[in-house]
Amino acid sequence: MSQPWTALFNINRDVLLEKNLADITQSQADLPPSDDVNSITWILNHILEYRHELLGDVLKSAYRPAATEPQALAQFKAAMEDTQAALNTAFGSADWDESHFHPAFQATLPLAQIVGIYFMHETYHLGQLGTARKLLGLPGVIKPPAKTKKV
Repeated sequence: MSQPWTALFNINRDVLLEKNLADITQSQADLPPSDDVNSITWILNHILEYRHELLGDVLKSAYRPAATEPQALAQFKAAMEDTQAALNTAFGSADWDESHFHPAFQATLPLAQIVGIYFMHETYHLGQLGTARKLLGLPGVIKPPAKTKKV
């Protein structure tokens, strides 16, 4: 079965993450952009935690994260690249017809559904980075394609 997950998670990292972190300083990333809103570094750490869970608990990958949590934006980007390489490998050897246990839902589901849940969760939090940008007074960076005028 052909699977789209490698490309989709790459888009999350290469497009949504990179664009939303453009022009963000470390001090901006470390402070909550508004009351009751998580900081950018908290959001990034949360995304990484779930990538680690997907790799270890669901895909049973041999990948093991670094012993220390990333603190700097460059470290988060490197950790995302590292987990992306591990996801690419795991997706390439996954048995997509086999059902797996989903730790959060405490249910056994087809692997593609579980990976889809992780993907949607990650994409949601990457969207929060866009909201954080705007709360910090920076412009949004995810734009629709320019409309062409019909003559």
